[in-house]
Parts: sequence; C-alpha cells; structure tokens
Amino acid sequence: MVEHVERLFYSTGQVATQLGVSLATVRLLCENRVIGAEMTPGGQWRVPASEVERLKRDGLPMVPRPLPIEAAPNEEPEPATEVSVEVLSAQDSVAIARSTLEKRRIDREIEENEEWFRDRQRQHQAAVVLERQKADAQLAAQWRQQWMHKWKKYALDSVPYAARNEVELEVHAAVTSALSVLHASDPEAITKRLVDAAVRKALRPWQRKQDVQHALKSAMNRLPWDVQNKPEWAGLKKIAWDAAAEAVGKLHEEATHREMADVAEQAVQPVIRLFEHAQTCERIATWVYVLGATAEEAEAAKESVRKALLALPVGTASPELEKAKETALAPHKAAVAQRKETARLESEKQARRRAAECRVNGQLHHIERYLDQEYEFDGGYAELRAEANRLRLPIWKALIEEILKDPGMSDDAIRNQIERHIDRD
Repeated sequence: MVEHVERLFYSTGQVATQLGVSLATVRLLCENRVIGAEMTPGGQWRVPASEVERLKRDGLPMVPRPLPIEAAPNEEPEPATEVSVEVLSAQDSVAIARSTLEKRRIDREIEENEEWFRDRQRQHQAAVVLERQKADAQLAAQWRQQWMHKWKKYALDSVPYAARNEVELEVHAAVTSALSVLHASDPEAITKRLVDAAVRKALRPWQRKQDVQHALKSAMNRLPWDVQNKPEWAGLKKIAWDAAAEAVGKLHEEATHREMADVAEQAVQPVIRLFEHAQTCERIATWVYVLGATAEEAEAAKESVRKALLALPVGTASPELEKAKETALAPHKAAVAQRKETARLESEKQARRRAAECRVNGQLHHIERYLDQEYEFDGGYAELRAEANRLRLPIWKALIEEILKDPGMSDDAIRNQIERHIDRD
C-alpha cells in the first residue's frame, strides 16, 4: 500500500531569498521552464520544495536571452546632442520653478509677520478699552449692590418675628425680583411702596397657613378625649385631621379665620359619630358569651361580632345591632358544639378501647397454656416462653380490634380467637 505524501511549494519570493538571486530572475526561469514550477489558478508561480533543494545543490542554471532585434533600414538613432539639450532645458526650468516657489514662500512669511504685528496692536487697543469698561461697570455694580442691600435689609426687618425662619427666603426672592425692574435713580417713595407690596405678597402664604393651623386645632379640640389622646384611636384622629384639612383647602383664598374654623368643625362631625358608633359596637362585643367556648374561641367570636357591627352604617338602631351580633355568633356556636360532640365521641371511643384492652389483657395468659397443650418445643419451657412473648403483641393488637367491632364477644370467644391466631401463625 503506497502512502500519499503531500507536496510542498515555495513562492517565487521565497525561492529568490533562499537562492540569493533577484525575484525577476526566478520568474524568468519559471516562465522559460528552465526550472520545474507550477502556476496557481490565480496566476502565481509556485516552485516545489524538492526543486529548490536541487537548485541549492546543483546551482542555478543560466537565464536564456532572446536574440537582439535589428534596427529597420530607414530608422536612425536620435542624435545624442539633441537629447542633452532637452535635458539641460528641463533642468533650467526646474531651477527657475524652485526659485519662484522660494520667493513666494518668503513673501508670504513677510506678509504673515506684518499681519501678526497689526493684530497684536489691535488686540492691545481693545484690551485697554475693555479694561476701562470693566472698571466703569464694576463701579456701577457696586453702587447698585449697596442700593439693593439697603432695601433688602429694610424688607427683612419688616417681617414678623414668628415668620422669619419660614419666609425670609421667599421675602428675599420677592424683593429681589421687584428691585430688578427698578433703578437706583427712581424716587424713594415709589421704591418703598413696591418693596412693601412684595413683602406682603411673600407673607400671604404664611399668614394663610397660620389661619389654617388655628382652624384645624379648633376642630380637633371638638373630638372626644379618647380620640385625641389614646394611641389606639390615632388612625381615626388622622382621618379627622385630613377631613378638616381638605374642607379648609377648598375655601377661597380670601376666607376669614372664622369661616375656616366653621368648615373644619363641620368636617370632623362624621368622625365623631363614627367614634360613638365604634364605642357602641365595642360594648356589645365585650359582653359576647358563648357557652362552653375556650378562651381562643371566645376571643374569635368577639372579633367576628366586632367586625360585623362595625360594618353596619353609622347610626344603626339597637335591634339591627343585636340581629347582626347573633348572625356573627352563629358559626362560632356551631363550631363549639361540633368540637364538644367530637370530644364526646372521642372520649367514648377511648373508653371502649380501654375496656377492650382490659378484657384482652385478662385472657393473654391463654397463649402459653394453649402452646403447652398443643405444641412441643425442643428447647423446653424456655423456648415455649420465648414463642409466647413473640406472639403476645400481634395477638393483643388483633384481639382489641376484634372486640371493638364486636363488643359482645365472650371470654370463651376471645380464647378461641387466641387459639386461631396461634394456629394461623
């Protein structure tokens, strides 16, 4: 079997490098088929590695040359003198062009330098003018700043002491805005009136906030003491506060303090009635009693009654409250009765099982007696006793279940069952 060996090739550049010749020589040798070479589909010559080794060993062959082509009879070579004149003329043209370019470059640099000095002089003059303008503007700004500082201080001093921590920023912003459209040369009386108006406008939200707070506090004082002070009624207290705040918030901007207080007090009346309804429901739920209920069952019954009563509309009459209470208690009473019945049945079941166990325990000695009568043991009494102990527990369990199914089973029947279990085993 002949093993296939893959052939290796070199490019013409690699061959030229290895042989120390030019690339053109290698290509010429390939094109004239002097050395073994193959052409790729892309038109590139490739030389086998074996051929390169041969050339290294034997040396590179001579490159063939074509015969010189004879000149036609009517053709004459151009005079050498004419070629020299043309070359000299071209050299002169190149020198002239170079001189022209160099002169133009120097002229451009001179013009650029002159323009740079002119720009520098203009920039200096502009900087001098700008500095003078800045100085004038700075002086005018300092004078206006002193004027604005005086009126801002006047405005802040006119703010009520209680409001200073809350509205000073708003007053400052309002006065700054008002002064921004005024000039320091305006009459002082006009400036004062406008500053006072800006202060009053900035204080208006704070003043309204104070009136609203007083109205809300007045309304909250109408709530029952428990709602105002006990933590368990904090949620209801918040509802009352939110209702009063919403009612006051709907009033027009010019509403008086008395109008705010009246609206707030009316808003908390539903909360007061809700509290009274909740108190009534709580009293009824507190006195709920379910006969035979455990502490957990009693508490669950009270909670069900409490939820049922609170779900009724505020102002529900007493008969409707009692009816809702009994409806909520019905499932709990039924559950207690069911639990008691289940406990009773379980107690009876346990009693029956205990009675069956007593009867079985009284007859288990028949196991040894029957084994002794009916069976023989190589190991004597010890083996008989061991066998009796092994049979005792399964027979005991089976007999208890049989007696529970047939409570009237006699003692003889029990012993007969013991014998059948032994024989079956």
